[in-house]
Amino acid sequence: MNRKLHRFFRRRHTQDSEIELAAQEGYLALLVLDREVLPAKRRYTMAELAAKSGTDLSTAQSLWRAVGFPDLPEELPGFTDDDVKAMKSFIETLTASGIGEIDLDSSLTIARVLGSSLATAADAVSESVADRFRLARDAGVSDEELASVIAGQSQLPQLAEMVDHIFRLQLRAAFWRRLALVDTDHSGSIPGSIGFVDLVGFTALSEEIDEEELGGLVRRFNDMAYDTVASANGRVVKTIGDAVMFVAHTPEITADIATQITARSLSDPALPRARAGIAEGELVVRQGDYFGPVVNLASRLTDMARPGTVLAPTAMGEQLANGGRFDVHRLGRRRVRDIGRIDICSIKSLPA
Repeated sequence: MNRKLHRFFRRRHTQDSEIELAAQEGYLALLVLDREVLPAKRRYTMAELAAKSGTDLSTAQSLWRAVGFPDLPEELPGFTDDDVKAMKSFIETLTASGIGEIDLDSSLTIARVLGSSLATAADAVSESVADRFRLARDAGVSDEELASVIAGQSQLPQLAEMVDHIFRLQLRAAFWRRLALVDTDHSGSIPGSIGFVDLVGFTALSEEIDEEELGGLVRRFNDMAYDTVASANGRVVKTIGDAVMFVAHTPEITADIATQITARSLSDPALPRARAGIAEGELVVRQGDYFGPVVNLASRLTDMARPGTVLAPTAMGEQLANGGRFDVHRLGRRRVRDIGRIDICSIKSLPA
């Protein structure tokens, strides 16, 4: 092994036995990534982590599980000084709030959401890195050569700064969305509009094409949906396969997003046609997700929509028609699964 890699591992407290095993098994480049991400020495057990952080073992274990990781063996020194620092910060959030103490359950809820969201972000980054690994190895680059390149070209500090800044931007936006609409008579809910959009025939299509092509199709649709939602001042709540759930302040924005996405799918020969359902009212908010009758209605309307169409409750459609930007076609009373019979309509954007 070259001197550059030896210096890299030595500075990151990597044992010789770990390096030798990685070299023998062919994952030296992966070990470099591991030590680049978390370079500090693993020196504390979970009990020692709790003691050094000023908390009890049960609380420390609860936080570790909340961010998405299983319990470690009791005697395994798997934690670092950075873990101690992070745990202390968590404990401080339980008592240091300027508007009253935050209870443990609420803090663990926040930790679960952060853990889940950042796991998704980490998957996206690792997928990109894995693609570059494959290209390098296909080109004949050895594991040690790849490890040497990675050891000298870390972009982790820039990535961490980007994550921190994006979180601050999203946090500011969330404060304005939620706190500007605080209603003491409706704890846990806010007024808003919700929409779902998916690709017609996606399940059948997924059985006909290979995984790589399917993944590319989903990415293409998600990229288009994210761009459309953001440009219209909405927010993507989550994606599930080919389905995208989004939220906005007003029915007009929600309808604009839904009609744009369906129209763009019709003009993109690489995509199946999209369909959408939208609804408005009181939205129940929990852990960054949205629930309740309004959400259920929008989801069911999506299931009923034909390719290239947007469905909405007629009352919402009439409100949109009054604004002069949308053409609304009444469809009468229809049975909506698990909800009952309601008046619905289809919505199209009028030419500007």
